[in-house]
Amino acid sequence: MTEHKNIVITGTKGKTTVAYLVDQILMSLHKDTIRVDTTGHFVNGERKSTLEESKAIWGLVPTVCPGRFLWELRTSSEEKRKNTVAILESSLGSSNSPGLGIKYHNVGVWTNVLEDHLNSTNRLKTRVDIADAKDFVFKRIGDGGFAVFNACDELVCSKTECIIDTCTKVPVIYNNNKVFFDVNSHYKNGGSVFVLEKTKIFKQSFDRKELIYDASRLPWAFRGYFTPSLINLTFAVAATYAVFDGNMPSGLASILDDIRLDPYGGRLTVFNAENGAMIIADYAHEKESLVSIGKLARRLAEERGGRTIGVVRLAYDRTDDLIDKTGQAIGEVFDQVVVYDKIDGYWRKPIQLPSASRFIQEVGKISRTLGAAIKKTNKHVNVILREDEALEFAAKKAGSKDVVIVIVNDDIIRSIDWIKEKFQADFA
Repeated sequence: MTEHKNIVITGTKGKTTVAYLVDQILMSLHKDTIRVDTTGHFVNGERKSTLEESKAIWGLVPTVCPGRFLWELRTSSEEKRKNTVAILESSLGSSNSPGLGIKYHNVGVWTNVLEDHLNSTNRLKTRVDIADAKDFVFKRIGDGGFAVFNACDELVCSKTECIIDTCTKVPVIYNNNKVFFDVNSHYKNGGSVFVLEKTKIFKQSFDRKELIYDASRLPWAFRGYFTPSLINLTFAVAATYAVFDGNMPSGLASILDDIRLDPYGGRLTVFNAENGAMIIADYAHEKESLVSIGKLARRLAEERGGRTIGVVRLAYDRTDDLIDKTGQAIGEVFDQVVVYDKIDGYWRKPIQLPSASRFIQEVGKISRTLGAAIKKTNKHVNVILREDEALEFAAKKAGSKDVVIVIVNDDIIRSIDWIKEKFQADFA
């Protein structure tokens, strides 16, 4: 094992937020950190590279072979290396030849297995195939490490047999969901479980239930309305417990009180428009996440007496069937939807992919397909190719009591700046 500690985080959704939260917690506990996520890599919270730089230099997104960023440790002293924790978000691509870029990790975190990426390659035809591709997060935990996992996800639990006997299992359970892991035997063997009950996070063992934190006061949990935020925080707390070798660090509740999401991170960033509308920017990119953020908007809009407007997009590497299902689900949770395209021929031109590629990049193709799918459940749909023009259109439609969800593009900073410009808005 290395002198520093490695955390690998995988799953269909929640990875980036969990990585960010763990990073914030560990820095507050005086750890040095290297974090790799969808947008690039960071050292002690300071950005060192971007998504585009990673693609330009290596031809890989940051979350494929994330261990390559550990070159940051090359000049570190022995003392600094021992104090460093690398927090590595890892995508499906890390199960291919580039791998993780590290031989073993100390903590493996697996959040869920959802249907995103189905049929994107020949090996990913079912959710079981996705689980098979992601089980590296368990198989590569080193001797004496910790496995933090979703005990409410049947496919994740089916892979716990990959965890070696010398590792500690740390199940996460939330909101009385069905559990697919033998928790009773786990308790009898001296294990602990992290449990989310409404807004409260508990650490529970055979004979003790300890309140760790009540997240109802966190602004990015929206008074407890937004369950995904609470689940992500529970995973981050459990991962922190694992980093500290099965101990809860003192002062954690105060640290959690002070955590705020990065306003330029593209996760649940709230704006107030000049006309009074509320805008929430998010990076949701698959059906369940998009439905969750839409339901949050509806609840907030009902309190305000307004409507919900969604400004949405999807990536090009999705099958028509998956786009159709996602579009119909989006249509059911918004009053009005504006669809833009990541490949618009202006801000991003299509790239000629190898002839063997399953998907092609074509200007406007995904927005047309998604827009047609949304219309099956919601007739109030406008397809506007360019992101900036779609935001301008939505800003004109938004009333003072409305809640607008904007799904940002890969260039998150540009998306945030356009929101501020088109809506005459500022951070709430």
